[in-house]
Amino acid sequence: MRIMNNPSVVARVKTFSAVSLSALIGSAALLSAVEVSAHGYVSSPKSRAFLCTSAQGGGSSAACIAASAAGNSSQYEPQSIGIGGANDNHQNLIPDGKLCGANIGSMNGLNLARNDWSATTVSAGPRAFIWTNTAAHKTKYFRYYITKQGFNPGAAPLKWSDLEQIHQSAPADRETTSTHIVNLPQRTGRHIVYSIWQRDPVADAPEAFYQCIDVIYGTPTSSSSIASSAVVTSSSSTGTTSSASNNTCAGLPVWNATTAYNNPQQVQYNNRRYSANYWTQGNNPAETSGAYNYWLDLGACTDNGSSASSVVVSTSSSPLSTSSARSSSSAPATGNCTSPAFVNGASYANNALVQNGGSEYRCTVSGWCSQGGAYAPGTGWAWNNAWTLVRSCQ
Repeated sequence: MRIMNNPSVVARVKTFSAVSLSALIGSAALLSAVEVSAHGYVSSPKSRAFLCTSAQGGGSSAACIAASAAGNSSQYEPQSIGIGGANDNHQNLIPDGKLCGANIGSMNGLNLARNDWSATTVSAGPRAFIWTNTAAHKTKYFRYYITKQGFNPGAAPLKWSDLEQIHQSAPADRETTSTHIVNLPQRTGRHIVYSIWQRDPVADAPEAFYQCIDVIYGTPTSSSSIASSAVVTSSSSTGTTSSASNNTCAGLPVWNATTAYNNPQQVQYNNRRYSANYWTQGNNPAETSGAYNYWLDLGACTDNGSSASSVVVSTSSSPLSTSSARSSSSAPATGNCTSPAFVNGASYANNALVQNGGSEYRCTVSGWCSQGGAYAPGTGWAWNNAWTLVRSCQ
């Protein structure tokens, strides 16, 4: 075999090899840049990492200064607290005490056990949480946890056993901001809300991002703000009585232990109607219902032949925020409307009629009608997602 020793050919081969290597390196760098840009952080209520950025003035707080000394690269990149190959394996990849920094050594300062982290004042009830995503990607879920009652953030770094899950969102397409209405359970004192953004590992990538949000509960709402009456009744939408029209569970699925449910989904089980307080799977509604449990018991499926549809009002329904209670408590109108006054936190069925703020409203989505707060008819910022205006009562 003859060995080619033509200088021009050798030069061309070397040039081609160099260009190919350069292209390969460039492609790898591009892929790396695309992956690195896929980040997000909780901007409202502001997360611990976000509050420690210089733009938020966090460098002047004692907790953020201590975090920086212990290692906190998130003060420059609050969106970078992530694990590339998480793929739902969060608890195995992040050990106890490392949750806020996602077991990243350069962010260990976020895990410091302190009682002086800047915190947002909250109350029990619906609360909007907003993720700001610096790159939009397909999502499998956003998940939210909160520390259990009695948790002391200054005693020891956060552990998985300190948390209970309170919300999980549905899959979502690419979003630059993601807003979730999370039903905060009753608590007192300081707590940590822990949130996980899991990208879609099939259609996108298995990467996940993590955020700690420090909150402090304000003065709990007094139960006296809820009317003492046991039943609020609205007129039936039909003039005749039938077993079908009296069945408040009509069309509702039967609870299935293998199905995941989230607020405000409803199910029927053993001839009773239940509404999910937050994300739940495998928790029997009959055994796990209550104000701060997985399910809210909305009563029996039938109303014993009455032609009116009943709405149970209970002081054990989902907790309320002080501001929500103030915004939705109004006396019944004295005009032509005869429907009862809206009671924040009461449970309402579809087509229930109420008065609030001088107008009459009809419930269209019972799960949200029963939330109150943001969904209070005519006064909550999202009321028209749950109610429709019928008429003015003036």
